[in-house]
Amino acid sequence: MIRTCQPDKKTFVSHSVPIPQCCPVSGNPLPGSKLTVCYIPNAIVFPVEDLAAFVSEYVGGRREIRGMEEMVQELAVRVRDVVSVPVRAFADLVIQPPYGGEHQTMRVAARAAA
Repeated sequence: MIRTCQPDKKTFVSHSVPIPQCCPVSGNPLPGSKLTVCYIPNAIVFPVEDLAAFVSEYVGGRREIRGMEEMVQELAVRVRDVVSVPVRAFADLVIQPPYGGEHQTMRVAARAAA
């Protein structure tokens, strides 16, 4: 469902959802990871329930997307395609390094221009 807002009133929208474990090999990202998308809508507001659905499509891998960086980039573009304005996407990830060691945090940011 597409939601709208009054384009003459400046508004900032930010949606955040948890990111489940997506990689079937590494198990990354770990619980506590989240994705945030933000933008200034012109009229269309991205349905918050759709963001969780978009993220869930990456569980177990998605087409040629293997890295979290690529996932965040693609999600920024997909949200931008719905709202028709520039979108920034940030993923705050908790990851287990592939060769062991302590958990690490990682922030991935992507921007999709209009």
